[in-house]
Amino acid sequence: CRKGCPVEIDIPAFIQHIKNGDLDASIAKIKEVNALPAVCGRVCPQEEQCEKYCVLAKKGEAVAIGRLERYVADTSRQKGEVVEALTYSADAQKVAVIGSGPAGLSVAGDLAKKGYQVTIYEALHLPGGVLMYGIPEFRLPKDEVVQVEINNLRKLGVKIIVNAVIGSTFTVDELLEE
Repeated sequence: CRKGCPVEIDIPAFIQHIKNGDLDASIAKIKEVNALPAVCGRVCPQEEQCEKYCVLAKKGEAVAIGRLERYVADTSRQKGEVVEALTYSADAQKVAVIGSGPAGLSVAGDLAKKGYQVTIYEALHLPGGVLMYGIPEFRLPKDEVVQVEINNLRKLGVKIIVNAVIGSTFTVDELLEE
């Protein structure tokens, strides 16, 4: 199943933690490589990715990996998951991410965890890109899921500047100077 996961989640390990009743360890395992587990548990095409490679699918039905990821992420959120703010060294490099769609949010989370000071510049008035503007509410709840995931990135120290059109509001030269 791991070879079908684009972000390379250690699927057997996160499922083993669920089996052992340790949902905190399960969400921690997922978040090692996935900044948006509640989103991915809802909109990732698991049937064509990880579940397609599930060894159980060869003789029957695959493990419902996406549903398990969603369950772990939702349970963590509902019980008030604590996201620890990261501390950055005084000489931490700064990174500008242009756009706050799924890719921008993911790379921002990954870079923040590696010690970079990350600022996302979003042209629209809300961060999230296609998560906010392209996927219907019934499939992906905006306030309940998307904004919570974005706020978790903010808690990590990721700054998000909205209404920021690169080339107009800010130039590339201005970003490079900063």
